[in-house]
Amino acid sequence: MYGKRDIPFRYEDETVLLEASEEKGLLKYRRVTSMKDSFEKTIITSSDARIVVNPVEPVNLPKKVTNYLEIEFPPLVMAPNDQRTIHLTFPLEIGVIVFGNKDMKAIDIFSYCPQKYSLYGPAGGGLITKWHRSDLYQDLPVTDRLCEGILNLRIQNKTSEWQNVSRVVLDGYAMKIYFSSEAVRMFARMKLMTSTIAETEFQSVTSHRDVLQKSIELYHTLNIPKLSRVFTMEWGFD
Repeated sequence: MYGKRDIPFRYEDETVLLEASEEKGLLKYRRVTSMKDSFEKTIITSSDARIVVNPVEPVNLPKKVTNYLEIEFPPLVMAPNDQRTIHLTFPLEIGVIVFGNKDMKAIDIFSYCPQKYSLYGPAGGGLITKWHRSDLYQDLPVTDRLCEGILNLRIQNKTSEWQNVSRVVLDGYAMKIYFSSEAVRMFARMKLMTSTIAETEFQSVTSHRDVLQKSIELYHTLNIPKLSRVFTMEWGFD
């Protein structure tokens, strides 16, 4: 499903039909899923427009109400000044992006995953988050490629005390998503600075470049200025 497409194009498998064609100078796009969910849109753009289908930041559905993804996982206890890499899953959202007139626009975002929200922090001032529950894996897990991606999370306990960790919150505007024929992946680090404060940051892939392709970063499409790549979890991580 993922990749660059010339127009007209048609993709169909057991889960979805995607097609785009030019009719009387207009670009007609249509999606029908196996869940009987359908979507159509007409676009005015240049005749040489192309379409890219790839995973996008999973903070857009069911509505764009938050920039943050919160992943909760079984509690783990980390020794002082230790570090370890774990693997978690995250929910997938699939974007259909049109490139035309030297610009790009997301015309469709859909998902096969249940959508849930949560509140990170106090009721009066906390953050609404896109919430996902994951098991905790030492090795790369086998996932449903249509519904879940894999987060490689490097956790560093910078404190001199044992710390309980059971959640991570990530800023969607700094996400970097990669995909291959086998899986969708993200890479991030989490630094435990005190017993209640942690820093999270996405990392670019420096290895696996021969098999992993980088997704289009949707926040560029939305014309939102890029802010600091580091997000501070100030309301705990347990």
